[in-house]
Amino acid sequence: MSDAVAIVAKAPRAGAVKTRLVPPLTPEQAAAVARLLLEETIRRFPPAVPAAWSLFLDGTPEPWLRELCTSRGVVLRDQGEGDLGARLTRSFRRMHEEGARRALAIGTDSPTLDPSWIARALAALDTADAVIGPARDGGYYLVGMRPGCDALLRDIPWSTTEVAAATRRRAAAQGYLIAELPEWYDVDDRESLARALADAGIGSPLARGAAAIGIGTS
Repeated sequence: MSDAVAIVAKAPRAGAVKTRLVPPLTPEQAAAVARLLLEETIRRFPPAVPAAWSLFLDGTPEPWLRELCTSRGVVLRDQGEGDLGARLTRSFRRMHEEGARRALAIGTDSPTLDPSWIARALAALDTADAVIGPARDGGYYLVGMRPGCDALLRDIPWSTTEVAAATRRRAAAQGYLIAELPEWYDVDDRESLARALADAGIGSPLARGAAAIGIGTS
């Protein structure tokens, strides 16, 4: 398949994920939230967007995650070592080596994103060298590129508010034509979590899962 999408995530382990939610949540609750976001991402997007889907995981996958990936046709892979730029670059190279002409990477912090935006990002790579979906915190919820554009991810100040801006500058410096999707939000604090639960709606798997661990929209 000429299209590929990588989900890039950490294994939801207490103390290692969603630390900005602690407090008011406990580390165990924060890990449960990370699991919900991961589950929702795998459950929602691969069936909606035809592509070769992979989960590049940092950590050891538990049986529930292996089963979920299998049920959704998502190939489970290890991220490898290095900073986020190195891990993303490795993911893109893997997808391109396997024949993808248009490749994207997404995280798990935007589970209520309209799936059509992912398809829109893939389509943008017909005319652009790269594409980003900027997040409101200065990062991005999605990044994509055609083969040969690995330099886009070098020298980016990861985990800062300058990620998207630095990526734009890097694209300009390398002569890459970059397309952009509309801005969206990441779930990284209590306010954005509440918004995601409200956007998902009462009775959704995400809202039901949050309620089961004692988390609501307020």
